[in-house]
Amino acid sequence: MNSLYQLRPQRFGFQAFSCTIHRITGGLRRSLETRYYTLMRRNIVCGVLLAGALLADGVASIALQKDMRSAQQKDPASLPAKETHEGLLIAADPWIDAAVYKVQFKKKSPFDAGIAAIDVYFSNETDKPIQVDLDSIRLLVSPEGQRQKLKAIEPDTVADRIVYPGGAKDPSSARAKIPWPGLGLKKPHEKKWEEVAVILRSAAVPSEIIAPKKTVHGLLYFDLDGHFDLLRSSRLYVPNLKFIGSDKNIFYFEVELSPRHQ
Repeated sequence: MNSLYQLRPQRFGFQAFSCTIHRITGGLRRSLETRYYTLMRRNIVCGVLLAGALLADGVASIALQKDMRSAQQKDPASLPAKETHEGLLIAADPWIDAAVYKVQFKKKSPFDAGIAAIDVYFSNETDKPIQVDLDSIRLLVSPEGQRQKLKAIEPDTVADRIVYPGGAKDPSSARAKIPWPGLGLKKPHEKKWEEVAVILRSAAVPSEIIAPKKTVHGLLYFDLDGHFDLLRSSRLYVPNLKFIGSDKNIFYFEVELSPRHQ
């Protein structure tokens, strides 16, 4: 009997200790769960707001894109620098003068970063859609008699060169260090970069597909390091063209830009 009474306090003490531990861990778990779901809800709300802002920005960008191209629209057949065959007309209007850039880009211009813009027209006079591989287009230049093929650069890269000249650091490159849901993602670019990028994208060639009896036009950007005079003797090389829905490829184009300045 004495041994039984001696064991009971130990058993009850252990149970009390277990209950205390359970209450502590349960409270800690609920606290963590509450914090987690609070952050998740906050991230969801932020995500919805960001999606709404991006949608609004996209709609505004499309409207801006349409207005800018309408203002720039020319008759491609009237441009001196052009070539046509197999029902496709490609014409180019290279921008050399700083005044032309100021009309389009106002304060911050590719011209100031040494980047040339060429307004390119693709006019499909056939009854079939045509696809142009924009990534394969090259600007053929000959500085000091040495022929080079320059690839067009993306509008966002042009924005980097304009907003961060000389390789200045982009503050958006910083990343959050805390590994929590919704954190650790790259921050959006700062406002001044976004404003420049939107204008550059809106002015660029909008599509690789040219519908039947339609014309697509927009800017291609080339890094000439400020040597805009090279455009006077350059050519725009456009390979990789084809009729959609058939195996027939279109012969390449090599548009002389020099007639534009004769």
